[in-house]
Amino acid sequence: MNWMQKDVQTSAQMEIAWQCAPVLTGVKPSNILTLKNVSEKEVAESLKEMGISYSMLCDSGVRKVWLIYREEEILEILGKKEYSEFLDILGYRGFEFPQMLQIMNLRFEGYQHGSAEFPHELGIFLGYPLADVKGFIEHNGKDFLYQGYWKVYENVEERKKMFSIYNVVKEEFIREMQAGKDLWHAARSVRQPFDIQPA
Repeated sequence: MNWMQKDVQTSAQMEIAWQCAPVLTGVKPSNILTLKNVSEKEVAESLKEMGISYSMLCDSGVRKVWLIYREEEILEILGKKEYSEFLDILGYRGFEFPQMLQIMNLRFEGYQHGSAEFPHELGIFLGYPLADVKGFIEHNGKDFLYQGYWKVYENVEERKKMFSIYNVVKEEFIREMQAGKDLWHAARSVRQPFDIQPA
C-alpha cells in the first residue's frame, strides 16, 4: 500500500502513527491528533513509555481532539523571548505551562462550539515558527509563499526541507507499523533526523 493512501480500516495506533509520526520519532515537538470512537484510555495506553504527553482540546462525544506533545521541547520554545512576548500579548502573561494549556484548551473548545475565534497561537504550541504564525494572522491565512504542514511566510527553502524530513519519517514509520510493530518499536526503528536526507 502506498503510504499516501490511507487505509479505511485503521487501528487507534495506526491512526496515531498516521497523524503524529514526526512527534513520535522526535523530529517535531507536537501535533494535533483527531480520533473518532477512541477513548482517552486507548490514547494513554498507546503513548505509554514514549515520553509523550497529551492534552484534550475538544471532546464532541464521538470525535475527540488532542494536542500530542513533547513537554521539554515545547517548554524550550515557550521560553524563547520572542515567543513568550507574543503569547503575553495574547493573554498568557504570568501563567505556567499547565495553565497555558488550560487557556488554549478553553479557547479551542470555544472555537469548536462557535463561540470564539480560532486561537491562532495554537501554532506556537504546535512548534510552528513564529514568523509563520504571525504571517498567517497578519495576512488572514492568505498570500503565503508555500503550504506544507502549515502555511509558510518566511524561509521557504528551510521549511521545505523540514516538511521533507517529516514526510520521510512518516513513510518509514507507517512501513514499520504495517510490518506489525507497535508505536514504541516503530519509533525506535525509524532513522534519526541526522540520518535522514530530505527528498
